[in-house]
Amino acid sequence: MAGTNIIEVRNLCKNFGNLQVLNDISADFKEKQVVSIIGPSGGGKSTFLRCLNLLETPTSGKIIFDGVDLCSKIDINEQRQKIGMVFQHFNLFNNMNVMKNLTVAPMRIKGMDKEEAEEKAIGFLKRMGLEDKVDSYPSQLSGGQKQRIAIVRSLMMEPSVMLFDEPTSALDPEMIGEVLDVIKQLAKEGMTMLIVTHEMRFAREVSNRILFLDGGKIDEDRPAAEFFDDPHSPRLISFLQKVL
Repeated sequence: MAGTNIIEVRNLCKNFGNLQVLNDISADFKEKQVVSIIGPSGGGKSTFLRCLNLLETPTSGKIIFDGVDLCSKIDINEQRQKIGMVFQHFNLFNNMNVMKNLTVAPMRIKGMDKEEAEEKAIGFLKRMGLEDKVDSYPSQLSGGQKQRIAIVRSLMMEPSVMLFDEPTSALDPEMIGEVLDVIKQLAKEGMTMLIVTHEMRFAREVSNRILFLDGGKIDEDRPAAEFFDDPHSPRLISFLQKVL
């Protein structure tokens, strides 16, 4: 069951030069909630997600994470430790094997000792069915394996929230399921997640709530079942007719 607010977005705007990509967005996200963010390309989905941990700096507005205004003068790196991010293109270090990819940040940033970090990494890899890849390099892994390793890398930092930016869009179709299964398991375990996705069936199955972002604004924000079964916005109705 979703609990108290962990992220509060207030009047968020983001411009790139004269182009307004996000236009006065306000929304709250609760602990243990899984929210999918869908919409047409160019609607602002990825920019919105990247603003939540200040990978993109908002032009104006507030992002309050666990009571802290991320847009004020704070140590953003300290806060980012609590916000895991999984990217479309994995972003693994190609010159490091899997174990090194998983342990370098916990050891360097959280001060975890090598033995503890490696034990933790092995535990996660076993859960993913990837313990035999511990010494492999990214170039030796499939796309689905890379993305599962990228998810583990975020989990190693023990985040309060996980952000997924189109985690399956760079994968071959047969690899999508293995990544979505990991995300479904995290949802069952109560991880708070915001997921930008084009996978409508997955969004419906895993989400408590879905946002439809179009033209830099939230056009509809509903519980998952209502979102698909009884859409209100004409723009959303048109979008769903094309993608379902």
